[in-house]
Amino acid sequence: MPATVTGPAPHDDQPTAAELLAADDIIGLMRACHDRRLEREGIPMVLGLADERGPIPPNTEASQLAEGGRFAEVFDKYSAALVPFARESDEGAVITAMQVLAYTHFAPGAAPLTRAEEASA
Repeated sequence: MPATVTGPAPHDDQPTAAELLAADDIIGLMRACHDRRLEREGIPMVLGLADERGPIPPNTEASQLAEGGRFAEVFDKYSAALVPFARESDEGAVITAMQVLAYTHFAPGAAPLTRAEEASA
């Protein structure tokens, strides 16, 4: 999978998220994600509110559904590499895979995933 991010700044002589992704080093991405020095980087956060008192309408926009499908495929790949032993309902495994996905693909400057990138994975 080609690198789509420059990623958060590595520490000392550590490879960037883009370099780890280009090497298909999913375990290295997890280590880099967990080794972040958040006291120096800051912690970007997003707060989302959802009114779930009634039915939530399904998303019907094709581009958003396609992008969500690509992220689901990447999530499955990262889960298989990081926590192949986990049950589907293992919350810790889901959190670990989501941390790496966010660190790698939601960083500032990350480009959207494309089908061509996934085909090369």
